[in-house]
Amino acid sequence: MIRLADSHAHLNFPDFQEDLEAVLQRAEENGVAWINSIATRPTDVEPLLAQFAGHPGIHVSAGIHPHYAAEFADVKVEEIVALCRHADVVAVGETGLDFHYEFSPPGVQEGVFRRQIRAAREAGLPLVIHTREAEEATRRVMSEEGAVACGGVLHCFTGTEAMARWALDQGFYLSFSGIVTFRTASALQEIVRWMPLERLLIETDAPYLAPVPVRGKRNEPAYVRHIAEFMATLLDRPLEEIARIITENHCRLFRVGGAVPRLQPGSEAPLLAYPIGRGLYLNITRACTLRCTFCPKWSAGPRVHDYDLTLPRHPTANEVLAAMGDFSGHEEIVFCGFGEPTLRLEVLLEVARKVKEQRAIRVRINTDGLANRVYGMDVTPRLRGLIDAVSVSLNAQDEVTYNRICQPGMKGSYPAVLDFLRAVAAHVPDVTATAIQGVPGVDVDACRRIAEGLGVKFRVRYRDALG
Repeated sequence: MIRLADSHAHLNFPDFQEDLEAVLQRAEENGVAWINSIATRPTDVEPLLAQFAGHPGIHVSAGIHPHYAAEFADVKVEEIVALCRHADVVAVGETGLDFHYEFSPPGVQEGVFRRQIRAAREAGLPLVIHTREAEEATRRVMSEEGAVACGGVLHCFTGTEAMARWALDQGFYLSFSGIVTFRTASALQEIVRWMPLERLLIETDAPYLAPVPVRGKRNEPAYVRHIAEFMATLLDRPLEEIARIITENHCRLFRVGGAVPRLQPGSEAPLLAYPIGRGLYLNITRACTLRCTFCPKWSAGPRVHDYDLTLPRHPTANEVLAAMGDFSGHEEIVFCGFGEPTLRLEVLLEVARKVKEQRAIRVRINTDGLANRVYGMDVTPRLRGLIDAVSVSLNAQDEVTYNRICQPGMKGSYPAVLDFLRAVAAHVPDVTATAIQGVPGVDVDACRRIAEGLGVKFRVRYRDALG
């Protein structure tokens, strides 16, 4: 039987009050292994978690729908982050902007949207974004708040080609509801034809938007199969292949189904600082801008040597410093860990600053070199005086090879890495580009020549040698 994922459903709505167990049984019979049950108000989250505690395939997204922004106009970032500390909360949202109905004033919607993006970045969770007749404003807010750092999905996508291309360029996924099956949805269908399959999700948005051939009925997760079947026909591919790709996308984005293990409530504290050799390594994020084919974390989970680097949420600077304890016995502090440390630049810089205040110790960053691309500006001057060394994963000798093995979420990532190497060398005294020996298609000698041409050092790393 094929396995499917419904990335967006409202299982707590009154429409399912009478027969929810039968609805879930039909979903299971149709191969639906995972469902995201979406909160539209903060007060929905705890009841949803309690309701589906016995259903391991059902997860919760915690957020404030733009319709209800006025009810929670004073919500604080830390209040949203607190909702995300449960292991079964896999995203922040749905959040965004809706200027069609304007049930909440646009300015209030924007403020609540901004705080939810900040909360997603702090919690290390992806966003579930609702945008209707608000594309320009949505792009502006997402750009200004650095939504690219946490990623996510534009749910029930019905937008323009320009919006689709922008979102994909930012590393976001697009999720299509039953609307894509409608005869009048030719523009959406064309987007599905050209977009990368590795960014495609499907959803019911139940109880709304039932797909053909059940259009007009109450929608439910079992009907996500009709959308998958439509996608298979539209793309002229076997249903089994489409289902596998879409479900893998779901598990990768929301870190479920074994994609990335998560600490359960009551388990031991996450590991934020761990020694390797003469260095003390810091684990400050679970987010990553790349999905490298050679990286074991996407299959084996977040392990380095015997260390489990699972993070249930993003730590604060004070938590990282507390975990470091007395670091006088180490020769260097290394920002590395499970994810890409520059995605938490403010925490990184605050920790580095406190370290330098306590002791003259070498501080290094291991990075993918995409910080400037993520933040849309040159951040390297901020490293001056705080960071002594930067190791940048060049990984490939050309853009084609880089895109194949690193699978970046953002277009132009390879040129951005080269630009970062040029920029950071002006502010950090020790800059090294690296490439991995043993990855098919990677020409290590060509990578060395690129590094030398940029005026930085070069080091060969070896596949499966971590730390």
